Amino acid sequence: MVSNKNKGKFMQLYLVIIFTILGLIYSRENSSELTLERKPLIILDNQENTSEIGKQLSQMVSGVAIRLNRYEVIDRNQLTEILTEQKFQTSGAVNESQAVEIGNIAGAKEALFIQINNFGQKGVPTKEQKEKQDKEEPEKGLFGWVVKEVVKAKIDKDLEDVERYPNNIHTVIDGEIRLLDIETGKAISSFVIAADYTGGIKSKSLSEAMKIVRHQVTSNLKSMYQLKTEILSINGDEVILLLGEDLGVEEGSYFQVSTLNQKKTIRDREITLPGKDVGLIQINEVGPDASHGKIIRKWNTIEPGCKAQELPSGVFAWGLSGSYGRTPTNIKLNMNGMLNPLSNFGGSIYAGLGIAVDSRDDTDFQLGLGGDTIFRFLRTSPFSMGVLLNLPFEFHFRSDDANPSHSVSLAVFSPRIGLQSEFMITPTMDVVVRGEYIFSSYELGGWTYSEDSSDNEDSENLDAVWVGDTPSLNYSGIQFSVGFRSIEF
Repeated sequence: MVSNKNKGKFMQLYLVIIFTILGLIYSRENSSELTLERKPLIILDNQENTSEIGKQLSQMVSGVAIRLNRYEVIDRNQLTEILTEQKFQTSGAVNESQAVEIGNIAGAKEALFIQINNFGQKGVPTKEQKEKQDKEEPEKGLFGWVVKEVVKAKIDKDLEDVERYPNNIHTVIDGEIRLLDIETGKAISSFVIAADYTGGIKSKSLSEAMKIVRHQVTSNLKSMYQLKTEILSINGDEVILLLGEDLGVEEGSYFQVSTLNQKKTIRDREITLPGKDVGLIQINEVGPDASHGKIIRKWNTIEPGCKAQELPSGVFAWGLSGSYGRTPTNIKLNMNGMLNPLSNFGGSIYAGLGIAVDSRDDTDFQLGLGGDTIFRFLRTSPFSMGVLLNLPFEFHFRSDDANPSHSVSLAVFSPRIGLQSEFMITPTMDVVVRGEYIFSSYELGGWTYSEDSSDNEDSENLDAVWVGDTPSLNYSGIQFSVGFRSIEF
C-alpha cells in the first residue's frame, strides 16, 4: 500500500513531467519566432560596380555583416570556389537575375545586391580661399563681370586636368542596397546609402565618407535581421536571455519584452494573436550563448518564456520642463533631447526661453543653451535617481540707458550640480523632477550691442551705456525644475 505522503510525491513528479513536455511542445511551436542560428547571406556587386569604390563598398558591407555576427556571410573567395565547382562562370559582379541561380548554388535564401548610383571626388576652395578670391575679383559692373568670366574660363581650360584644391576634397557617395529573395528574385527590402563629406586629401575625404556609409549599413543590417529570443529565468530585475555573442548580442543593447503569441480558433479558423509588450531589458553581460540583462522598464508581468526582440536603434527621449530659481528670480521653459535616457550614464542637450530679474529689478528676456551629464546610481523599473552636472549658458537681452532701441545682451555661465529623479507614469512617459545647486556664476564679457559700421558692411560690437550701476545677473543658490520626457523605442 502506498502512503499518502508517497502519493503526494508521485503526483508532484507527474505534474513536473507533464508541464515539462507541454513546455517543450509549446517552445517548438514558437521556435520559428526565435533567432537560433545565423542567416546565410550572399553579398553581390552590380555588374556595373567594376570601379575601385565598388570593390571597397562591397568589402565594407561584407565586413560589417561579419562583425554583426548574426549573418553567415558567403564572401567573394567562397563564392568563387563554389561557382567554379559548379562550372558557373562569373567575376562576382552580376545582375539580379543571376543572383537567383548563384544563391541556389551557394545554399543561401537571401542576397544583398549593392548598386552605386553616384560617386565623385572634386577639390573645392576652403572658406579662406573663397574669401581671398572674392577680394581679388576685378571691379564690379558689366566690364568687371566680363573680365572675371573671361579670366575664369581661361584658368579652367588651362587647369582642366589639374586638381586645384587637392587638400580640400568634396566626396559624394550615393547608392542603394537591396535584400533579394533568392527563390523569387524579388526585393524583400532596401535602403539608401548616402554620404557627403568635404575636407582633406582624396584618401582622407573618402575614408570619412565611408565612415558615414558604414554607420548607415550597420544600422540597416541590424534592422533587416532583428534578434529574437526568450527569457530563460528571472531573479528580481535580473534576467537571463537565450542568446549570446555567438549571434551578435552586445553589452548595452536593448530588447523589448512581450508575451507569447496566442493561437485561437474563431469560426473554424485558427488565427494567431500577437503578444502584448510588457517591458524593456538592457543587456549588461554577454556570454557565448546566453546573456544577462536588467529590467529597466516594466508595465506588466514579465516571466520566463516571454519573447525578447532587439531594438536596433536603441532608446532615445525628448522632454519639456519648467524651471524656477530665486537668485536671481528666473523662470524658464526648456526643451531637451536626451541620449541614453535609461542607462546608468546619460546626458542631454537643451534650449530654453524665459525671463530673469537683474540687479536693477528689471525683467530681462532670457535664452538658455547648454548640456548636462547624469549618473543614475539607482535604477528600478518605475523609478530612477542620479547625480548630474549641468553646464548652461544664459543669454540675457534688454535695452540700455542711452537708447531704447539698443538691444543689449549679456552672456552668463553658471555651472551647477544636482539630483534628478524620473517616475514612470506610462510605458513611454515619465515625470522628471530636478533640484540643482549653482556653485558659481561668470559674466562672459559685458553688456554689448551690434551696430553696422560706416566703413564697411560688417557690424561691430559696442559697449552698452548705463547711468548709474550696471545691471548684473549672478546666479546662486538652489533651482528646481519639473517636466516630462517621452521615451522613443
